[in-house]
Amino acid sequence: MRNLKLVQFLLIVIVALNGCSKQGREVSTVKGSPLSSAKMYLVSEDLDEVFKGDMLDRGGLIKAAGSSISYFERVGRNKSFLYGQLKYSSAELAASMRLFLKILKTEPNRDDFVQTLEDNFLVFASAANEDDGVLFTGYYEPIFPGQLTKSKEYNVPVYRRPNDLEVLELGEFRNNLRRKTIVYRMTEGKPEPYYTREQIMGRKVLAGKDLAIAWMKDPVDLFFLQVQGSGILQAPDGTKVKVGYNGSNGRPYSSIGKYLIDQGAMRLSEISMGSIRRYMHDNPKQRDRVLFHNQSYVFFRLSGQQTGGPKGNINVPLTPLRSVAADTNSFPKGALAYIDTEVPEFDEQWKHTGNKPVSHFVLVQDTGGAIKGTGRMDLFWGNGSLAENSAGAMRTKGKLYFFVARKERLQGNM
Repeated sequence: MRNLKLVQFLLIVIVALNGCSKQGREVSTVKGSPLSSAKMYLVSEDLDEVFKGDMLDRGGLIKAAGSSISYFERVGRNKSFLYGQLKYSSAELAASMRLFLKILKTEPNRDDFVQTLEDNFLVFASAANEDDGVLFTGYYEPIFPGQLTKSKEYNVPVYRRPNDLEVLELGEFRNNLRRKTIVYRMTEGKPEPYYTREQIMGRKVLAGKDLAIAWMKDPVDLFFLQVQGSGILQAPDGTKVKVGYNGSNGRPYSSIGKYLIDQGAMRLSEISMGSIRRYMHDNPKQRDRVLFHNQSYVFFRLSGQQTGGPKGNINVPLTPLRSVAADTNSFPKGALAYIDTEVPEFDEQWKHTGNKPVSHFVLVQDTGGAIKGTGRMDLFWGNGSLAENSAGAMRTKGKLYFFVARKERLQGNM
């Protein structure tokens, strides 16, 4: 009976999602080219119209590109990735990245670099570029008070992924459902959605199950740790331990900033991580109601990595200002991208004074619960005061492009 109910549940889910995916395929191309898709279109204008330069240190770009190459090599030569309607294997993308690095190192002159890049690479744009633009936000590696043992002061548990949390990869049933998953638990032989944030934190349904890997002082700190996906816990004696993403409950992510705006508690211009923290501190009776609005709950693992940055969802270290989180149902993992947007500026007291334009190459090496669709991207800032304030204040529109080598240019780099 248990297996029958599970099979029935899976069939209903697959039929429903399959219907949605068919509707999505009705709009198959944009901007005219047969290589374009509803998510990415082939750029027809000269590369000079897209590329505005890259003022960041090249060392970070070379490091991040090398990390993507290691990912492409690790997943096997034949894993496929889509750029518009054009399919590339992981071996081809590793070769594409090596060709890009070769051009980067051998063409120091801007005009020669642009011309060589245009001769060897195709450029795709996010479909959101033609709509309202891509919304760029930021994230960072936070440092919060925390320790490995529970105490009167440190009593907020940081949970590892529970054993009863099941994840179904729907791509195993239908090719057009690749990268779609269902998170559930079995209750008396019946599959049910996994517990919400309110059930886990408010009703304490996971207490007493030996799931806590560490303890924190403040549930608001835990919430922001979960938003960032990884971070560092620092004990009173100065000892630090890294924690990394270990899955989620599969529930939808809902912005508590938007919730506070909708409730009239704050204005859009006031929203940042700092202002949300202050609101929670000044309105403690509202804290749980606000936190529980977001049903999503992230689980962590203790990381043995004592140096370097956190790892993204392709299991490579993130590089500040070069690694980004994107929706991997919309854009390829490990991809070479180029962003044209703005980042925050601050005075000496970390007051946000405005934004400045930036344009530079990035690598898609992470994802996030709030990063959905072609119109969202999250820039990784690293750690420290600049990273924390920039990530908290960054919310700007811009354009997003993807670079991939022309197939005929890959032979010498395979």
